Amino acid sequence: MSYRKPLGRRQFLTIAGGVAIGLMPRRARAARVSANDKVRLAVIGTGGMGGRHVEALASNEQCTLVALCDCGMGRYMPNLDKVEAISGKRPEGYQDFRKVLDRDDIDAILVASPDHWHPLLTIMGCQAGKDVYVEKPVCTVVREGRAMVEAARRYGRIVQAGTQQRSMPVFQKAIEVVRSGQLGQITSASAWIGANSFGIGEKPCPVPKGLDWEMWLGPAPLVPFSFERFGGFMGWHDYARGGQLTNWGIHLMDIVQWGIGQDRPLSVQALGGSFRERPGQDNYESIEALFEYKGCSVTWEQRHSNDHAGKGYGIRFLGTDGELLVDRGSFIIRNTKDKNTEWVGEPEKSWANKDHHNNFFSCVRSRRKPAADIEQGFRSTSTVLLAGIALKEQRKLNWDAEKEEFVNDPQANRHLTRPYRAPWRLEG
Repeated sequence: MSYRKPLGRRQFLTIAGGVAIGLMPRRARAARVSANDKVRLAVIGTGGMGGRHVEALASNEQCTLVALCDCGMGRYMPNLDKVEAISGKRPEGYQDFRKVLDRDDIDAILVASPDHWHPLLTIMGCQAGKDVYVEKPVCTVVREGRAMVEAARRYGRIVQAGTQQRSMPVFQKAIEVVRSGQLGQITSASAWIGANSFGIGEKPCPVPKGLDWEMWLGPAPLVPFSFERFGGFMGWHDYARGGQLTNWGIHLMDIVQWGIGQDRPLSVQALGGSFRERPGQDNYESIEALFEYKGCSVTWEQRHSNDHAGKGYGIRFLGTDGELLVDRGSFIIRNTKDKNTEWVGEPEKSWANKDHHNNFFSCVRSRRKPAADIEQGFRSTSTVLLAGIALKEQRKLNWDAEKEEFVNDPQANRHLTRPYRAPWRLEG
């Protein structure tokens, strides 16, 4: 199976390799979902966040959970029981996602695997005729993200990023205020979160029974199993690029870019470190990043004891006439002309946001772009990935958003892609 046809100024990147070919000999029929049908859904990745999605989706009247898939049987099997208890219907369970993609009776997949699998699962899902809901960060390097967008467009698939704050009223109303002119001209913004808090080191041990460690690693380097990698994958660059920088960073910088109406930074610089000299994972505890946009500067703050207006995380928009600070619970307006005001939203029930799920299901039926289309999800992901690259290079980097590469900087551009372990690869 090979797709080498150019797509405009970029070539579509796709999967090759004997294993993929062996289990996916054909492109599956694209599903058709009528306005009144439930979306037949499979969840790939049922630990952590995936388990929360399963629990929320089991009672969602707009979908039917047809299949659950995870490299660890100990993760998907309890979720099969949970779905059956909630819905009265028991999905099929799989360890190999390719068997899910080969089924014609599945309309869409929800990807909640570790980060390093997000691009391949999304692209192969599109190739198989499935619509895709993919958790953030959508990719670990810029080239993967562009490949995901190209796949969605080439195969005519709906691809929703898991940046669920786009579907939350508190952020929608906050953005209305920011764009209304009430704060004057927005000249600066910031996003903040606490420091990375990963454990120290790892202890390799035998692979637990029922876990396909080879599949879990997928395109990442072959290394011995350890519970630290399996349960704390965000600590390693093999599976995630930045810890909280790419975990919460996508959520918060997504709102920043939504508010300022720009998703293409002009330059980025960053510094940071694990200043307590804790050995172990790749990602720094503390990071400071500065982004330049046209007419606006933006900062990312990843610190210990980080708090603004009583909020331990959030986004701050600063204008010529006031400021707005927002998190998932409320937003506060501090206006230079009027007294301070606060808008309090409903308490967050789950990170697996029902409104965001339902937006995806509605778009599967209507074929309209979702609230967090893959292009937007990619733009928000790539922004924080640029900060991670600037952190490695320890210097200011200028970004050409049209070419999606650093300006006259081969050294920095080498970080825009990553090697894949055979038989998995991206090829253009």
